[in-house]
Amino acid sequence: MGGALSEAAWDETDLAARLCRALDLAKRVITWFASEGYSDPESPANSFQPEKPLGETAMLIYAASGARHLSQIATRIAEVAELLLPHARSAQTLLNMALHPALCLDFAVPHILLSKLGYTDPRMDDFLRSCFASQARKGRQRPPTGSLEGRWVESLWTGAEPGPAWHRDLRNSVLNWPLDILGGFRDEAYAFTHLVMYCTDFGFRPAFLPRPRAVILQEAASLLAKYLDGEDYDLAGEVIMAWPLTGAPWSPAAAFGFRVLTGVEDHAGVLPGGTTRPDRLHQLEGREKTRYALGTAYHTGYVMGFLCAASLREGRAPPARIAGPRFDEDFLDHVIATLDRDQGHWQPELLALSEAERNALCPLLLDLAIVQRCRKHDYAAVRELLARAHQHGLSRSPLCGQSAELLERLTAYARCSIQDRDQINAD
Repeated sequence: MGGALSEAAWDETDLAARLCRALDLAKRVITWFASEGYSDPESPANSFQPEKPLGETAMLIYAASGARHLSQIATRIAEVAELLLPHARSAQTLLNMALHPALCLDFAVPHILLSKLGYTDPRMDDFLRSCFASQARKGRQRPPTGSLEGRWVESLWTGAEPGPAWHRDLRNSVLNWPLDILGGFRDEAYAFTHLVMYCTDFGFRPAFLPRPRAVILQEAASLLAKYLDGEDYDLAGEVIMAWPLTGAPWSPAAAFGFRVLTGVEDHAGVLPGGTTRPDRLHQLEGREKTRYALGTAYHTGYVMGFLCAASLREGRAPPARIAGPRFDEDFLDHVIATLDRDQGHWQPELLALSEAERNALCPLLLDLAIVQRCRKHDYAAVRELLARAHQHGLSRSPLCGQSAELLERLTAYARCSIQDRDQINAD
């Protein structure tokens, strides 16, 4: 998988400014939601308890601490930490840990991450140890992703290195098996992206992965095509993080995805979330409008902060220009002609590229075309794309392989349906 190598990296000042924007947003999030969370009676799925923004904000400043050598970031981390501290170690947090020892590490995430940043509290650690030693400590069934998150948090608290238990959970996770890109749900994609965060400790340690990094990044590139086309910038941003978090050279797809996200953020002022309904936002006024906008969109704003924090590590910034292997122009023209023009903020960004940059994106554009054709059930066009891709040696992406298998399954389904119909007619 070719890296997007360039003599010039993305401007550090711009990355820092975007991270500062996310940290400023975090101050507002703590002010609004740290005590009571957010309740959305019209869309209950948007509701959350205080533990969610507290934990995510702590993770944001922890990730951002890799750029504390920049004074404007160090200042904001300190400001957010001071806002977090009373909630991370509040009476309510202690009570929650006492009542639910199986969840004690979940409630302690802000405390543990603040401790890593230098805001220690030995009495809180003693209390956490007492809860951690409870008989019911493991009395909760967790999926592999939740278990690995817990192992990551515990490793930060105790300083323990990943061991056999990590390996066991990783072998049973979506990071160890090909992700269902075409038919999968957002929860599986979230599991994929979050596991990369935990297995790299947000970029603070070498990647601890169950499969070769290159294989995982190939899946990430195909996954990125799906969520860029769907304008899901929450997941798209998390997918792109896989490159800087693992220390891999930025692929053309990842570099282009980052350019799309920055363009959307610059236009909207904040990277928009998919759960904010513009019609409802326009109907609300005053505090309710602010509360709704923050409650439904803050997480995507955080994602941009996480992405920029990872990109500010030494040698991990995205390239200023997109570069990669050169592909056949006739095939590229066919792929572009197959693409829909009815959605996707990536379209104007593609038009703004130079011819050489656009050519380097041929594998991503092929994945985008396949995603679109499958979404519209135009399987004849998928078959044509795959046949041409094979001729040009470009059919090895995970999405190409999965779409080829989809066509085989549909063919088998049609054959079975015809046999069933013939049997019914014979009877």
